[in-house]
Amino acid sequence: MKAILRRSAVALALSLCLAAVAQAQDLRISAYVDITGMDPHDTSDNASYSVQSGVFERLFQFDSQMKLTPWLATDYTSNENATEFVLNLRSGVTFQDGTPFDAAAVKTNLDRLADQTKGLKRNSLYKMIKTVTVVSPTQVKVELNQSFGAFINTLAHPSAVMWSPAVLAQYPEEAQLRLHPVGTGPFKFVEWQPGKLVKLVKNDKYWKQGWPKVDSVIFTPSPEDATRVAALKSGQVDAIYPLPADLLATVQNDSKLAVQRDPSIYLYYMALNTQHKPLADVRVRQALNYAVNRELFLKVGFGGMGKPASSAMPSGVQFYQKQTDVDYSYNPEKAKALLKEAGYGNGLDLKLWSTNTTAAVRVAQFLKQQLGAVGIRVTVTPMDSGSRNAKLWGVKDPKQAEYDLYYGGWSTSTGDADWALRPLFATESWVPTSYNVSYYSNPAVDKAIAGGLETADPAKRAVAYAEAQKLLWKDAPVAFLGTPDNLVGKSKKLEGVSMLADGNLLFTQAEFK
Repeated sequence: MKAILRRSAVALALSLCLAAVAQAQDLRISAYVDITGMDPHDTSDNASYSVQSGVFERLFQFDSQMKLTPWLATDYTSNENATEFVLNLRSGVTFQDGTPFDAAAVKTNLDRLADQTKGLKRNSLYKMIKTVTVVSPTQVKVELNQSFGAFINTLAHPSAVMWSPAVLAQYPEEAQLRLHPVGTGPFKFVEWQPGKLVKLVKNDKYWKQGWPKVDSVIFTPSPEDATRVAALKSGQVDAIYPLPADLLATVQNDSKLAVQRDPSIYLYYMALNTQHKPLADVRVRQALNYAVNRELFLKVGFGGMGKPASSAMPSGVQFYQKQTDVDYSYNPEKAKALLKEAGYGNGLDLKLWSTNTTAAVRVAQFLKQQLGAVGIRVTVTPMDSGSRNAKLWGVKDPKQAEYDLYYGGWSTSTGDADWALRPLFATESWVPTSYNVSYYSNPAVDKAIAGGLETADPAKRAVAYAEAQKLLWKDAPVAFLGTPDNLVGKSKKLEGVSMLADGNLLFTQAEFK
């Protein structure tokens, strides 16, 4: 009898274990590219930031509407000229290794981000930090070496995460640290097999009660668009990002699947190299803006989903103002007239660079056709990302920049006008310092952009950025194209997975219904 009871108990235990396994909620996501590492302080790509966001958290973060939200910090105060900020911190939070989250941990992380000798990819973003002082276990004071009204938004950048100080001390070398991520987030890192998968598991001691709702998350890279969609349709994965617009109908027509569509703050543009004589003339630059049908651009590149550009930054960015002084509605006759007035009545020859992805090449050919219709003869050169990075961002002498035009995009990952405008249009941001590949320079624009940082007062900042946008729209250092929507394909049973406006994937609120 006792043996029978023992066998029954074993059988019951096994059945309970099997039931637990059956109820495990595993989220499988296919991404367009592999990550580059697991240290957000040394990261510059959205694919990596997306995965890292499950492990790490920031003092301030953005919600699905790109609204700034206190997170590991509860609130802040600042002085009027935006040189001193006092941050109050959340109590009762621990890192995944048991280390307490406190003011000392914040100081360790902000000091690392601010240290320009570290050579980390995002150090320059935090060069304004002068000192970080621990006031109490739940309060830090940050003094800046210049007025910087966008500081709190900068602390919400995907790179501004809090590492466990113990892990930072254990792995001082970046090559090792990037393989041992430990933060305060809802998921713990398990493994990264480059080119194959990244696995995260539930953090049972996560400070936000009731979360996460899934037990594990597995990311697999799949650069080929059709392969990602096929994996979703066959049930191999639960979500794919991004969902390519030209395969949208394939997902929409499947009763088991759904499309998550959200607005972005990703501005696509065609940079105009103002170091080259024709493009130094504002009339030529304006002509290029009149020559492109923005609605058609969105149809060709993004299935018609998004908004045509109406300013030098997307409408979802803080301090955006729609521009009406110059109407860049599609007007090829106006473009031809401006070209003739500038001395190019017989047209001109320009070189356009783009990446070699299918979507980018398709858009580049569209731009070639549009410009050709007004007499601008374009030679398109697609290139892989490595060649593009070296020949575009690596040039130290502007005179050595070979392109006339460059098709690309920019995500304002701080959600603030400063990061939308300064990296692309300020004189201080010429390549290779930052991303001004137009080599554009206008002292009035520089003054307006700087004015937006001289105060923490939102009303005063709004005035400065309104002036900057007005000048940039008229001066046209780029051909402003549009802001496409973000698309994620997913199982109908899956909720809480979407792309944030900055192009990063939000999955920490995922649950199966």
